[in-house]
Parts: sequence; C-alpha cells; structure tokens
Amino acid sequence: MSVELAEVVNPRLVQALLRRDPAGLREALPSATLLVPALAHRDGEIVVQTRRGPRGRTLVCAFTDLEALRAWDRHPANAAVALDCAAVAELVPEATIALNPAGPGAHLLDAEALTAWSGASNGNGHRTEAPGTVALGDPGRRRALREQANHAHELARRTAASGDLSAACEQLQPAIQACAELGDQLHGAAAALELARWRAGTGSIRLALAGWQEAAGTTAALGEIDLALDALLDAAELAADNGLTAEAETLSVTALDLAAGSDFSDRLISLWRTLHA
Repeated sequence: MSVELAEVVNPRLVQALLRRDPAGLREALPSATLLVPALAHRDGEIVVQTRRGPRGRTLVCAFTDLEALRAWDRHPANAAVALDCAAVAELVPEATIALNPAGPGAHLLDAEALTAWSGASNGNGHRTEAPGTVALGDPGRRRALREQANHAHELARRTAASGDLSAACEQLQPAIQACAELGDQLHGAAAALELARWRAGTGSIRLALAGWQEAAGTTAALGEIDLALDALLDAAELAADNGLTAEAETLSVTALDLAAGSDFSDRLISLWRTLHA
C-alpha cells in the first residue's frame, strides 16, 4: 500500500523495542506498518531491498518510522514502501528481519515469527515504561541524542588523529553509551570497531581482539557482512603479528563461517590441513 513515509509511526512498537519486551512486540506487531527500503526498476516495478546476512541468509531491514530509517540511511530511497508486518513476511518468507538496526531498539527475528505474530490478537495489558523509553519514543528526542553521539565520536576521532589514542578511547565512551540508550546496535558496533583499533594501538591487544570479534558479529547480523569480515581479518592479522596463533585461527574461521557457512568452512579447513600435513 502507498503511504507517505513521514506518516508511518508505531509508538507501541517502539516502546516494546526499547524495553526489549518480547510480549510487547507480539502485541504491537500485528497492527504495525513498517517502512521497508525498496528499489524501483525501470519498468516501474517496486522490489523490496534485501541484504546478505551471515552464512548467506537473506536479510531485510524494516523500520518503525522515518527517523529510524534515516538513522540507518541518511538519504533513503524514494521507493521505500510502507507495508504491514504480514506483507513483509510474505514477501521474504525465508529471511531474517532486522527491525530498526540503527535504533530505536534494534531487534532481529525470523519472517516465520513475523507471520505467526501477524495473526495474533492485540493485547491491552498495562506495561510499566522503563526510564527513558517514553522520551525516546519521540523522534525529535532521538535525533538530539544521536547528535550528541556524533559530536562525541567526531571529537574522539580528532583526538585519535592527533596521536593520543588513550584519550580517544575515553572520549568515544559517551557515543557508545548513547547508542546503547537508543538501541542503535549498528552504529554502536561501528564505534566499537573503531575503539578496538585504537586499543590495539595502545598495546591492549587481547582487549582489542575481543572488541573486534563481538562488534563484527553484530555488524554481520545486521547485514554489514563486508564490514564484519574486514574487522575479523584485521583482528586475525593483529593476532598473528603478536604471536597469538590460536586467536588468529579462531578469528579467521569465524570470518569464513560468516561468509560461507560452517559446513563449507569445515571442509575447506580440513583440506588446508591435509595439504600442509
């Protein structure tokens, strides 16, 4: 159906996402209209935009409102469409759905679950709001918090460029905290990848490796496979350069699993070991 993007709002769903409330999600999704990025073909056909998730699984991003969409893509396609949750699930029945990957309240679920929940009756039970979630239901409040996060991130980058990596690590913390408040897993993970690089530069190798691996898993789950693979391979190279052979192998295998799946990586690793025996 055609709806002006700015008219799509889902306050109940946003609150459930911010609360990380599965029951609230099941109640709010059946009546929700979601914004889904789409591509317009030359013949005028509109096709929902899909992404490559971990192990080759199809991933579709969907958003509760225009602020959430623009947080993910500052210039969303004019062909973005508004669909109810049942329609999203029907279009991509085998996909993973990423709700608001850049917040508020990023959440992953299978299309099968979306189909099942779309037929559920809406609940009307009272739920206690967590502190801060009411304010962040307002897109304007979210934009203000994102601006604060961006300011802190830019300050940290300037400090890192000046060579003071330890100070940059400290200055980045408010940006990471703001992303956590927003449930913005995508930008939080991107900041964590940068933090890992700076920590590596200060000599905190194991802490950097752990940060790289965790953030890479998040970015991969949200459809940023190339970013995740680059991070894992950077971490593997750092581990190898510092004599951490086991860690380097684990990170390399994790990257291979994300790109091709564990069955393929197991066979390939077995072949490599045979060749080098």
